[in-house]
Amino acid sequence: MKNISKPTFFTTISLLFNFLFITIVIIHIKSESKIAYVNNVKVFENFNMTKELKKIGEKEFKIRKSNLDDLYANLNSSGISITEKQKLMQQFIKDKEQLNQFNDVFGSEQSAKIWTRIKSYSSDFSKEKNYTVLLGSDSNDNILFAAETIDVTNDLIIYLNKKYEGLN
Repeated sequence: MKNISKPTFFTTISLLFNFLFITIVIIHIKSESKIAYVNNVKVFENFNMTKELKKIGEKEFKIRKSNLDDLYANLNSSGISITEKQKLMQQFIKDKEQLNQFNDVFGSEQSAKIWTRIKSYSSDFSKEKNYTVLLGSDSNDNILFAAETIDVTNDLIIYLNKKYEGLN
């Protein structure tokens, strides 16, 4: 079996995505379906849940970082023995690894929770607005053209935040 290079693989995936998109558009034209799209990055960044969890993560990170900085300062003080310095160094390494792990795990876990909520609320939004398809794009590269009239990013953000706050 021939090895497929990464550029060829990504080109193939890109072509498949474009084919899928064109197929969706053709189905839309034929069936009079209602299609809209959103900018996923803008939706994610402007969702209140994202902002709240980001603040929580930053607060926890600052506390842990401050503790690590204090440990580093103690490690560099001149009045400690070599044995104490070795213990502090081991603790410093352990705490630094835990900080890095917290940063990685917290971000990915919270992102997953946020996207789960966005998808759930987006489904409700789409049903209320009678959208057959709601496309999400991470950048303008995935959607080559779309009329501004089907860009419902801001409407979805308003809906998400109202629903999240219990107002919808």
